[in-house]
Amino acid sequence: MRRVIPLILALVMLLAFSSEALAQEPAKYNFASSQGSQDIKVTPNGESSGSIYFYNIDGNQITHIVLEVSQAPANWQVTIQPPLGETRVEIGGKVVTVNETLYIEPSQVLTQKVDNPPAGMVCITVPQRGYALAKEAKIIVRVPGAEKIGTSSNITVSATAQWLGQSGAVAIKQNRDFNFSVEVVAPATGGTQEKILGKATPSGTTSGASGGTTVKWTPIIIGAAAVVVVAILTLLYIRRRRD
Repeated sequence: MRRVIPLILALVMLLAFSSEALAQEPAKYNFASSQGSQDIKVTPNGESSGSIYFYNIDGNQITHIVLEVSQAPANWQVTIQPPLGETRVEIGGKVVTVNETLYIEPSQVLTQKVDNPPAGMVCITVPQRGYALAKEAKIIVRVPGAEKIGTSSNITVSATAQWLGQSGAVAIKQNRDFNFSVEVVAPATGGTQEKILGKATPSGTTSGASGGTTVKWTPIIIGAAAVVVVAILTLLYIRRRRD
């Protein structure tokens, strides 16, 4: 028993030191992102969208992200969903309000794709690592109806990632730009409208009253009449020679 007690005390102390070390783990800030297609096609007086995905698989702190359009044609309307808003956060025993577009909580790398991710999340591929749950920001582009076909321009969306300190104020920031190439294209035309008029009449035939097909008789009648006339004239000529 005397030998067991020191062993138990050693295990308790080891667990205590492990818990303290875990609690004092240094903060890890992660600003991971993945952009969808950089090319956006939009029609005059229409709208199209691009996507940016944010995830946090290498950090242990919540990443707060602010998105804003930093470059776009003056007469185009570019909006971001979700919009900038306020989020109430509790940190260091106090509640603060953070202005942000979205926030990304720490998560883990997944070995398999999640077919039904949690609400507000999407599952994306992380090259050479696996999969991750991410939040999507949509960049919606609208162009006026008078915009010429073939017009192209670049749109830049600036992202600022920020992390809060113990006081609740922003302690660290990191910036990143996402560029989109937008081209105005002609609206897609629908399929050619067709209307069935009926069965086509083959050449040299005509449709009878009952829907059957009969031969045109006019050329035959004319040919037969010509033969009869020639025959009559030939007989008359022969008779005259005999007389």
